[in-house]
Amino acid sequence: MTSVHVCHGCGRTIDSNFMYCPWCGKSYVPENAGSIDSVFQQLETLQANDRNERLIHMQMQLDQLEKELDTLVLSAEMHK
Repeated sequence: MTSVHVCHGCGRTIDSNFMYCPWCGKSYVPENAGSIDSVFQQLETLQANDRNERLIHMQMQLDQLEKELDTLVLSAEMHK
């Protein structure tokens, strides 16, 4: 993925190598360089945390199902 920034004139994303916006012509002055990168980094962190929480929850559910299955199998063996 190439590095991009948001034009302060029209709001479109443009390549970081451009000094002027190709759509509106506004010059790019890197005053908040990396601000869009920090937003993406925060989103990636939130997604990773959410994914980890869901995996932990799924593991807990799987452990509970495994215990219930063991109980069911043991009960079926006792009734033979």
